[in-house]
Amino acid sequence: MLALAASLFGGCSERASRLTGNERLLRGDEGLGTTNQSDTLVDRDTYVAPRTTAVRGPTLLVGIQGTYESRALFRPSTWTLPDTLVTTVIDTVRFRVEFDPRVDRYLAGNRVLALHTAAAWDTTNVEWPGPAPGTLLGTGPDGQAPFTIELGASAITQVRAWAADATFPGFVLSIDSGTGVRGFLAGTGRIEIVYHTTLAPTTRVTKVTRLPTDLSIQTPAAPATGSESTLLLGGLFQSEVLLRAPVAPPPAGFSINGARFVAHLLGPASPDTVEIRAYRIRNAWTEGASIDSTLGLDATPLETLTGVRVVAGDSIAIPIPISLAREWSADSTSNQGILIRVTNSFYASEIEVGSRESVTPPVLRVNTTSPPPGRF
Repeated sequence: MLALAASLFGGCSERASRLTGNERLLRGDEGLGTTNQSDTLVDRDTYVAPRTTAVRGPTLLVGIQGTYESRALFRPSTWTLPDTLVTTVIDTVRFRVEFDPRVDRYLAGNRVLALHTAAAWDTTNVEWPGPAPGTLLGTGPDGQAPFTIELGASAITQVRAWAADATFPGFVLSIDSGTGVRGFLAGTGRIEIVYHTTLAPTTRVTKVTRLPTDLSIQTPAAPATGSESTLLLGGLFQSEVLLRAPVAPPPAGFSINGARFVAHLLGPASPDTVEIRAYRIRNAWTEGASIDSTLGLDATPLETLTGVRVVAGDSIAIPIPISLAREWSADSTSNQGILIRVTNSFYASEIEVGSRESVTPPVLRVNTTSPPPGRF
C-alpha cells in the first residue's frame, strides 16, 4: 500500500511540475508553439477634443485659421519701475515676447497683433472665449524679433497705475488683422520701460517686468458625428482619437502574446515626426462623445511612441500590454479601448486617420500561440 501511494503521489507531482513548466516555456516564433495573427475591426471609433480649451505649456498660440482662433493671456506678479526723479525721462514703454520657431507652418500673408488690457480672469480655470479685451494699448506687425508692440512714453502713467493695483488682471494678445497662427515662447512675455536721466553722463536704462503667468485659449473643435470616414488627430485643435475593438477569448490552451491597434494614415501630404501617447479608457463611451473629460482616462499612458514619422499611405501601430489584452479577452466589460494623443500637436500638421467607415479601417491585431507539443 505504501509503495502504491508513493507511486500515485509521485505521478501527481510529476504532472503538476509539467504544467508549471509549460507556463514558463517561451512561446512564439522563437520558442515552442505556433504563432497566429488575426485582425479584428474596431467596433467603435471617433475623435474628441481635450477637456479644456486652455493651452498650458511651452508654447502660446495667437491667430486665426479657418474656424480656429486663439489668444494669449499674460499677468505680472511684481512690477519693476524706474525711480520717480525729476531727472528721469521715459523714452518708451513696450510689450515684448519671443517667437517659438517650432510653430511656423500656419503662417500666410501679413498679420497685425493687438494688445489689450484684460477683464478679470481665473488663472486656474479659464476657457474660451476667456476675459473680454479692455483698453487697446497698441498694435504691432508680425515679423520682427522679438515681437514688439510700442505703447509709447506716455504709457508710463498707466503702468504706474497698474503697479499700484493689486487686482490688475493683465493683458490679452490677439490677432487684429490678417490670418495665420503664430507661436510664442511661454515665459518670455514682458513689459519694458526704457528711460534715461538728464544728469551727466546720460545713461540709457531698461527696466523689465516679467509676465510669468501666461497661457493661450482657443476655440473648441467641432464635435464628430461618429459617421465620418476620417478621424482627426492632433493639429491646432489637438484632436484625440478613440478606438475600441473586441478581444475574443483564444482557443483552449492558446495564449495571447501580443496585441496592437493599427490605424491607416490618410494625411498629411508632407511627412511629420511626432510623439504619440495611448491611454486606457475606463468609462463607457459612444461615438457621440465630444470631450475627453468623461472618459475616465488613466493618468499614465499605456504606451509612448517617440519619433513617429507620419506619412500618408502608411500606418501607425499602438502596442497594447499583453496583460491588458488578456484582461479584455476574459472580461469584455472592462474593454473600453484606448485614446490616442499627439504631444504638443500644434508643432505638426493635423493627422487624418481612416475610420471604420473608410476603406482602410483601424484594426486590433492580436497574436496567439498554440500550446507546446504534448511531450511538454
